[in-house]
Amino acid sequence: MNNYWLMAIGINQYQYLQPLGYAQADAQALWNFLVGKAGFMPDRCLLLTDTSPFIDGEPTYPTRENIQLWLDWLSQEALKQGDHLWVFFSGYGLKSQGQDFLMPIDGNPENITATAIPMRSIYESLKRSKASTNLVLLDMNRTGITEASGAVGAQTVELARDLEIPTVLSCQPNQISHEASDLQHGLFTAALLEGLRTENANMSLATLKRYLSERLPELSEHHWRPRQEPVVVVHPPGKSHQVILPQQGILVASGYYENGERNHASTNEVGIGATAAGVGVAAQQNLSNTGDVPSFNNPFDGNLDDIEPRGESALNTPPVTPAPVTPTNGHAAASTNVPSHLDDEEDEDDEAEFWQNILLWGGGLALLVLLLMSLFGGRNRLFPIGQQANRNPATVAPAKDGTAKPAAKPKTPQQINQERLQQARVALRSNQVSQYGKAIAIASQIEKGQPLYDEAQESIERWSSVILDTARGRAQQGNYSGAVSAARLVPKDPQPIYAEAQKSIRQWEPIVKQQQANQAVLKTAKGMIRPEQASTYNKAIVALGKIPAGQPGHREAQKLISQWSQTILNLAVNRAAGGNLQAGIATASLVPSNTPAYPKAKQSIAKWKKLQAQANQ
Repeated sequence: MNNYWLMAIGINQYQYLQPLGYAQADAQALWNFLVGKAGFMPDRCLLLTDTSPFIDGEPTYPTRENIQLWLDWLSQEALKQGDHLWVFFSGYGLKSQGQDFLMPIDGNPENITATAIPMRSIYESLKRSKASTNLVLLDMNRTGITEASGAVGAQTVELARDLEIPTVLSCQPNQISHEASDLQHGLFTAALLEGLRTENANMSLATLKRYLSERLPELSEHHWRPRQEPVVVVHPPGKSHQVILPQQGILVASGYYENGERNHASTNEVGIGATAAGVGVAAQQNLSNTGDVPSFNNPFDGNLDDIEPRGESALNTPPVTPAPVTPTNGHAAASTNVPSHLDDEEDEDDEAEFWQNILLWGGGLALLVLLLMSLFGGRNRLFPIGQQANRNPATVAPAKDGTAKPAAKPKTPQQINQERLQQARVALRSNQVSQYGKAIAIASQIEKGQPLYDEAQESIERWSSVILDTARGRAQQGNYSGAVSAARLVPKDPQPIYAEAQKSIRQWEPIVKQQQANQAVLKTAKGMIRPEQASTYNKAIVALGKIPAGQPGHREAQKLISQWSQTILNLAVNRAAGGNLQAGIATASLVPSNTPAYPKAKQSIAKWKKLQAQANQ
């Protein structure tokens, strides 16, 4: 079986750029869908976000170094002949000297070439891999930074075409990619997830292009955002008919968002002979765990819905791979400045695929009618006419004398514990570390010797590992207070994980205390400042000097020292320029000797003293 891989990157809290609202949620939602609904194996799906856990001790925090290391590992070691790779990015993109760059979480717009990731290096890495197909999904044109750096995407389109790597951009290079708070996603990801769910096993590159071209402008208009149109690059055009999702073990359900923007008929599709409950297990058992594949920590558990669908159909039909079609003249692609590169051949495939889908859905509808007739016909034979309304064997209709009907049968321990585990998994949908603690508390109610105890303990151990990985990730980011709070959620059992958590807490708590002490120093220093009073800036600088190098808060302290020393010098220059040379000299003397403004202050003092001497002659 060919392997499907995913590398999903979503970044909210940039170190040098304005934070984004839902980039991390975008990556997580696509991970959820492809693993939970589309048959991707979690062991082959990599998630890099602000809070994603470690994988076999390796960090997934989306820095430039980490992203490049994981991409190199995928392209050089993990991917084999016949494999398929999806690369998804939601974050900032920049343009410098005509080149497109993806911005990692530590990317600095003032030094793009040294801190960002060139799109050319990404595409060349993918081209060198052994994967049979690649699909790149980019949501990188963001408000604010795009205008400053120039239109992003034009070079990416050319790279995708020249290297023949199918690529989807969230908007045209001269447009901005938007987010919507009521969707809790970027518009592009919302449309992408909706399309994947709706088109299910028949989703080809041509179908994806057609769906996004229609739906993305609709969403931008509905949410009062400037028009957003995708760019889909497929070259040569013959690739456009390729189906992009696995054809076995697919569990895709259509639906619509809670605000009712989109409503589609719901359909689950699974392979012949498969069941919704067994697909993931069967696929996991079929996975060949070779030595070059790491054991990815699953950042989610239980129900992996990305955006809640409303209802699911009882009809299961086998997936169908679209057959090659005879070209006919299709519809025109929606674009403004950059062509979609799906030429006439792709449009012809679109039209043929449309009629194929009509035939498919017509046959499915007929099968559904036959299934329902059989279902209800069988029930009529089991229940005599007049008793159809009371089919629950645990209840009996009220007697004519008015006596109450018997109560429902009590739930078995198996049913009770099944409900507990389901409640625990539901708690994990928000992916908050506190929810993992809540899930553990629920699962811990299943006592030793009860049904599903072993399953509960396995889940508790897995969730405890996720909590500890999250705590370590926070510590790596410098958030030691958050790391301690997370580590304290690890329960006493399993003991090895608890021991690791306690050891980490003992290491982090002194750092937290130092952080708190230095934050108090910073706060006190800021409170000393009185505008136009140079002496207050001097006292504040002296106070900040108590935070030594290497301690939390030192970087912020040095930044403030640089700003405030320059402020003192500016006050001195203004006073000297106003004719009061003596005041200028006195003020400049307040600039501390170990600050960036000191050399200039020293020169100014010498100059003003010379002017004073000349004036006194």
